[in-house]
This record gives sequence, structure tokens and C-alpha cells, in this order.
Amino acid sequence: MEKISSCGYEWTIGLISQNSEHTLDSCLANTLNQLLGDSGIFAFYFSKSLSVQQTPCLTLASTGKQLCDENKTALLEVDVPPLLERLRKLNQDVQLLNLAHIQVLPVRYQGLVLGFLVLHNQSIIPTSGYSVLNHILNVYVHQLATLQYARMDPLTQLLNRQTFDEKIIDIASGKEAWLVRESKQQLHWYMAIADIDLFKHVNDNYGHVIGDEVILLVAQLLKSNFRAGDYVFRYGGEEFAIVFPCEHEAKAMAKLDGVRALIADTRFPQVGKVTISMGFVELKDAAQVADFVNRADRALYQSKQDGRNKVTAYSSLKDKQNNHHSGDIELF
Repeated sequence: MEKISSCGYEWTIGLISQNSEHTLDSCLANTLNQLLGDSGIFAFYFSKSLSVQQTPCLTLASTGKQLCDENKTALLEVDVPPLLERLRKLNQDVQLLNLAHIQVLPVRYQGLVLGFLVLHNQSIIPTSGYSVLNHILNVYVHQLATLQYARMDPLTQLLNRQTFDEKIIDIASGKEAWLVRESKQQLHWYMAIADIDLFKHVNDNYGHVIGDEVILLVAQLLKSNFRAGDYVFRYGGEEFAIVFPCEHEAKAMAKLDGVRALIADTRFPQVGKVTISMGFVELKDAAQVADFVNRADRALYQSKQDGRNKVTAYSSLKDKQNNHHSGDIELF
């Protein structure tokens, strides 16, 4: 317990000093390993989107020889939905739930249970240590929320362009594996660029205030029709980016086309009909962010050339080497 008392301040400072989700996760993992010691066996399930709509994913787990097969089963094969429902029915003051082979600490944000830390019963922790654990988890959640708030576009409340670049780099380097590791099917990451068709006409005919309202409504439709674990960004102006995992390209196409159709069927106040065009690409081959954006942009251009209000996969382009030129056609 002396170790906990002497390190608690340093652990807190370490967590609030992190400026990215990835380093924040690494700091939490190191903190838990130090706090629990060699006998500590844990798994951390959490909704990284800070939304109750997303089922908590396995984000962190202990490593080392102490994590034998039996312990892995107890911690890594937790039936998340019923356990989450049980935790959400607990009184707010309850910090620990004792079950057959595990102990569970609910992780709350703004009064909502968004995840939990699972400890194996063989982990030996002083009673007062659970209060420190809850404090550390609370600091982690609030620092995560701070990072996410700082990366929001002020108009649409979508993630901003800077966050887009960072997220693509994280995905390309495998740092987003926590989101897909629990799927029973192999998932692939896709990135789409969406652009509001003929948006200049909206600004010219109705003014920039109405133009901003159109951007905001499109943003709301995009965000509400993707899962909580997907990423939706305002890429710039009337352009958006969506990054999401999916089983295969055909399913990704169907998802994007469904959202495109929904927007086309929505009546926008004063403006009436608004459509979007999209181009998308699979995030593979360890390319640079600019390369992925260029591929999606070329697919988007093809959607514009084909009459707008369409979705095009980069893989469907017949000649991927030719640069596109708009000529006299007003595409955007």
C-alpha cells in the first residue's frame, strides 16, 4: 500500500499529460501493471467513443506468464452485454462487483457505465487499493474525454481534420486493433470521402447561413447512421470523411450507399433536395495518409463524373494511373 500511496500522484500526472489516445492507453496499461504488481491479472473493456450505443471492447489486458489459459478464459471471454446490464443497475456508490472467479470495477462517465475493469480473484489487492483503481480509471476517462473534445469541429461536432490524419496513421500501424479483435469475422478498414453535390449553388442561392445549416444536417445524418465505434470527420468545407471496419468491400459499399440514399431522400429546410457523392478505399498496403486520400478522392471524382449522388470504390476504377481533370464540367 505504501507503493500505491507514493505513486498515486505520479500515476495521475502521467495520465493527464498524455496528448493522444494511443499514448493514454499505453500509460493506463503501465499504471495498472505497476499498481497491481506481478500478481495482478486484469482485462479492461471500454467504449472508446464514450457512448452507451457502443458495446465495450477489450481495450487492454495483462501480459506475461501469469496469464495462463484458465485465467484468459475467465477474463477474455466475459459475456459483455449481460454483465454491462448488471453493472448499469448498480447503485452509483458501488465500486466493486464480486462474481465467481472475477471482480469487476464499473467505469463511469457522466453517470453512465461505459465499461469495466475485470480482475481475476487470484489478484491480491488491499481493500483500499480499489479506491485508487477507481480513481485511476476515472482520470483516464476524463482525459480521454478532454482529448476528444479538443478534436471536435465546432460547427458539426464531428472529429476534425487533424484527428483524421492521426487516426489513419494509427489504423495503418495497427494501433486500432482493439476495435476489431473481438469480431468473429475478419474485418478490414475502409475510408470514404463524401462531398455535398453542387454546394456552391446552395451558398450562392441561399447564403452561407443556410449553407452551414446544410452542412450541419448532413453531418448529423452521417453520424447517426454509422456505429458509435466508427469515425466520422469533417474533412473540410462541405467534405466529410468516414473511417470504419467492415467484413468486405461489398458490405462497405452497401453501408455507404444506404447513407447516400437516406440523405437524398431527406428534405432540407429551404433548400429541398441535397445529395452527396462518395469515393472509398480499403486502408491497406501501409500507404501514406495522402495516398489513401488521393485514392478515395479519385473514386469520389468518378462518382461526380457519373452524375453525382453515387458511391464509387477505388478498386473499381479501370485506369488507376491517370490523373483526373475536370475540363469544362462543373463537378463540385
